[in-house]
Amino acid sequence: MRRVALIGMMVVLLAVVAGGVFFALDRGVGLASKDPDPVAPARTFLKAWSAGDLRAMYREVAPQARATTPYTGFSAAYRRAAATATLRTVRPTGQMLQRDGVIDVPVVAQTRIFGPIRTTLEIPVVEEDGRYWVSWKPLLTFPGLEDGERLARQARPPAKRGAILARDRTVLARGPADAREYPRGTPFAIITGHCGPAQTGAQAGARRAQGWPQGSSYGLSGLEASLDPTLAGTPTIRLLAVAQPAGTRVVATRKGRAPHNVVTTLSVSVQDAVTTVLDGMQGGIVVMDARTGAVRASAGLGMDLLQPPGSTFKIVTAAAALTAGKVSLGTYYEPAHFVQLGGFRLRNFHGELCGGTLLEAFAHSCNSVFAPVAIDVGAEKLADMAAGFGFGRRPSVAYPAPVSVMPRPAVLNSDLEVGVAGIGQGGVTATALQMASAAQVIAAHGLMHPPWLARLPHAATDRAKPRRVISRGVANEIGQMMQAVVSYGTGVGAAGGAASIAGKTGTAEVGPGKSDAWFVGYSPATAPEYAVGVLVVRGGVGGTVAAPMARDALSAALAGL
Repeated sequence: MRRVALIGMMVVLLAVVAGGVFFALDRGVGLASKDPDPVAPARTFLKAWSAGDLRAMYREVAPQARATTPYTGFSAAYRRAAATATLRTVRPTGQMLQRDGVIDVPVVAQTRIFGPIRTTLEIPVVEEDGRYWVSWKPLLTFPGLEDGERLARQARPPAKRGAILARDRTVLARGPADAREYPRGTPFAIITGHCGPAQTGAQAGARRAQGWPQGSSYGLSGLEASLDPTLAGTPTIRLLAVAQPAGTRVVATRKGRAPHNVVTTLSVSVQDAVTTVLDGMQGGIVVMDARTGAVRASAGLGMDLLQPPGSTFKIVTAAAALTAGKVSLGTYYEPAHFVQLGGFRLRNFHGELCGGTLLEAFAHSCNSVFAPVAIDVGAEKLADMAAGFGFGRRPSVAYPAPVSVMPRPAVLNSDLEVGVAGIGQGGVTATALQMASAAQVIAAHGLMHPPWLARLPHAATDRAKPRRVISRGVANEIGQMMQAVVSYGTGVGAAGGAASIAGKTGTAEVGPGKSDAWFVGYSPATAPEYAVGVLVVRGGVGGTVAAPMARDALSAALAGL
């Protein structure tokens, strides 16, 4: 009996103990599934912030806080703080730790101006309605803020603006941006440009984002614009946590950069001379060192205006044809008044009888020859050669010059379109700078020295590395053709200057009875020192109008006047 009773008691005890065990496990499961987790809302809140999802963040805010801070005010507070700090992202960098109703999480706030700001984000949590919520306060709009603080940004711009100097250190521009002086006056007005306040709301916003005060002046055109980061420097900017009356503390600092003077490659005497040569006509003249690519002068819109280059583009067409082995200087073409292309008669400029050897056809600028030459070369090789000469490339020069255009082969769908492109029309456009650079390639035996304009403190210059465009042999052949242009062809008006000149005329049709006058070339013809590009908009015939202007500009450069 005792044994039975003992066994019975053990069974009961085991049942009770077992029941207790099962009860405890049961209760444990109940806690895991029903008791609120204080870390969960903080985790969701931060994940949503990292994703930039303000609505998801707001859903984690405690009902009591939402009652006093509607979503519009909540989202506005975050946008305002992000704009002040230039905040990009907030992301955790370590584990969340719980203490006394606060979840601590190490974070990095990545900003555009101040870089990464590493701190601990303290997210207070509160239990309401059977779950935990983020007990939201304005201090949560940026990591590291304390109660009563708000973000502010303070900028201290450089006290002065750098000067723009000619190659001999003559001052071209000086003084603060809002009271700039230009001692050399009209000849340099376009190339130096000017300063002023932002012209649009977008520009004003961009300036404020960079730390500049509202309404401050900066470079709006010319070298003032393209060299503004160097001339103006950058402000020192501090991100502040401001609390009243406790005071202000610095959250982060971006140290500014001092402004610098810029020494250009421009020659005061040559700039003055070519401005006189242009004489107020619409267009431009660019003179550059044929041996280095340094721009010595740019009068008028020489680096700004895109126009069809007309027959000056035959330099590129000839280079493509000679490089491809399609022609030689002695290749003969039967003289003709026009060429028939797909039912269209492409005439020579004056409808004259034109032909002979390739050299003679170039000298007399025969459309009836060079359109078929372009077709024989093909759109692909013609476009490739144009790209080699700089068409379609952003100019390396430290000036806001536009990109010269050669139509893509895919849009040159007929012999007519290829032929017209080959004579510098049909969508081909260029600046005087671009065409002066084309002449420079020939002057330097096929080696391009990309145009450059400034010596910059943070980089030795804006000068790009030379590159070979065509072979020395092809360049020398084109040089012979360009000498023939001035000796007995369409460019005889360029003869008679300080030294011999090699060049190419262009008369580009720009409307009924209207044409741009072009001339590009270099001098001396046998030992080139300077290259030139001349464009006169609606000026008439290149050989009559632009060629003498090119002669005078080159003579001034060679004389050092």
